[in-house]
This record gives sequence, structure tokens and C-alpha cells, in this order.
Amino acid sequence: MFEDLDWKAAFKKAAFAAVLYVLFVYVMSVAFPESFGANSSITATLAIAGLFFFVYAPVFAFSERRKRRRRTEMNAEKNGKKLSATAKVRTNAGATADDEQVGTDTLRGRQNPNTSRKKTARRRRR
Repeated sequence: MFEDLDWKAAFKKAAFAAVLYVLFVYVMSVAFPESFGANSSITATLAIAGLFFFVYAPVFAFSERRKRRRRTEMNAEKNGKKLSATAKVRTNAGATADDEQVGTDTLRGRQNPNTSRKKTARRRRR
């Protein structure tokens, strides 16, 4: 679950988000001192920024890993290389016998097998 995570990039992005939060609090306390920043202290702001940092770091790490995996899958499909098992299952989910004769690697010009034709026919009749 935790393999292939790029923690360095995730920590950089999380630090950037925390700095943005601190800058936002500073700008709002300067712009509206009577309503926004009168009772806030710098220690509370830094504590919340630290909390944001530790919450956002794993989120950014997992999202970057997913983005990287998705990009490699799309490049593999584009170059015609062999797809992974999950990608094959997703591609051939509703294949019929005549689809197999044409070739299961392409659905160009054919109806999407993952959609319900009954629902669309019912909607047209209304």
C-alpha cells in the first residue's frame, strides 16, 4: 500500500500548502484586523499550518502515485503495449462474441459495452 510513494515531492507540496495558509491568515489579519486577526496568535496559526502539513503530505503522496500510474497506463495503451490485468478487465467488461471476432483491443466505432441500452431506449420513448 505504501510502496512507490514519492515522499519528497509530497512534503514539498504540503509545505507549499502550509505556507499558503500562513500567508492567507497574515493577509486577512492585515486587511481586516478588527474581525479576523484580533484574537489569533502566531503559535496557533503555526500549529494549524503544521497540522495541515501532516494531513496533506500523505494525500499528495497518494494522489501523485495514482497520477503516475494512470499516466503510464495511458502511455502503454497509446503505444499498443500489453495492458495490466485490471485494465484488461475494464476494457473487456461487456464484450460479446462478435466483439471478439473484430478484436477486443479496440472499441472504436462500436457502442460502449459498459452502458445500459435499455435505459436509453426507455428515455427515448418518453
